[in-house]
Amino acid sequence: MDTILQAFEPVMGSVMLLSILDYIFIVAGFLLFFSLHSVSLKALAGHDRLSLIPKVGMALTVVSRLLDSLENLWVILIYTNPDDYATILISLMNNSESLKWMVVSVEYPMLGISLAVALLTRFTSLSNGRAKSPE
Repeated sequence: MDTILQAFEPVMGSVMLLSILDYIFIVAGFLLFFSLHSVSLKALAGHDRLSLIPKVGMALTVVSRLLDSLENLWVILIYTNPDDYATILISLMNNSESLKWMVVSVEYPMLGISLAVALLTRFTSLSNGRAKSPE
């Protein structure tokens, strides 16, 4: 790992810029997913059990973005002190990444299910003539 970190020395500014861009991506992803789940939640407002799907999706979105932020934090801490970093940071980074991808593997399908159920519920109620008037 020391050899890898020393190889990054000339481009450390770019690595820090990538970390900042990754945090911007985290915030953008959080806003997008949270907004889509909010739309689904509003569409499923009258369906108690079905409204749990977007709520679980929102929780998964928060958890995955926090794990991604933690992963970036460990990377930044390693890169800011490449000569004398705590080796536990590598394990923390790897564990954060593994947990993040486990959560994301459930989060993305949950978003799809949430949107599909919201659309199905909305169009089924329209075809049955039970649609509410727009507010």
